[in-house]
Amino acid sequence: MSVFRKISNYWLCQLAGWGTVALSTVFFAFSYKQKITTDFILQLVFIVVSGIISTHLLRWVIRRNNWLLLPVEKVIFRLGIAVILTTVLFSLIVMGLNQLAGIDQNRRNLDFTTRLLGNILNTGIYIIPWVLFYYFYHYLLKSRKQELDTLKLEALVKELELKTIKAHINPHFIFNALNSIRALVDEDPARARNAVTHLSNILRSSMQAEKQETVPFERELNIVKDYLALEHM
Repeated sequence: MSVFRKISNYWLCQLAGWGTVALSTVFFAFSYKQKITTDFILQLVFIVVSGIISTHLLRWVIRRNNWLLLPVEKVIFRLGIAVILTTVLFSLIVMGLNQLAGIDQNRRNLDFTTRLLGNILNTGIYIIPWVLFYYFYHYLLKSRKQELDTLKLEALVKELELKTIKAHINPHFIFNALNSIRALVDEDPARARNAVTHLSNILRSSMQAEKQETVPFERELNIVKDYLALEHM
């Protein structure tokens, strides 16, 4: 289910992004009083289709080579080459579709190289922001995942600490200590009071340890002393 959701989010972003490109192009055309002809609409459709195809292939290359897991200094050169190749592919697809549809006649007088370079400059305006957004999106996902993993780890540590504390306070030990104190109440009240003090120190230290990441050595030593004192009563 999560994989399907990721795929759906990806395609929603693709359609939303390239849809925004199309709408903004139409908006600027209206702003500059440019005629919205059939050729204009076809060129816009070709740009959107070519953009989706080329960026989808770029995404496939990024994921296949695990570039999202690499540090920036190791991936920047490879990504730069991939972006250049993507813009070339983008341009070739657009030019090919225009050729098949018989539109963009005003550029036919230019040689192929000049038209290709012009298209590369135009398509680079779309590809570079796409790559930046794609990496920024995955950076946010990675940061969120690390934050959740940290919270889970902290919860696990607290759970282990609590289990450790419960393991240290052996029920048999407490039962024996209380029986010893009960016997000493009549025989030796002073020792009984000392035993109560030792037992309360152990219980207090155990409860305080639950709220702390580390326990000072001196406190651990005092717990051991109280424990041994109770054992010898």
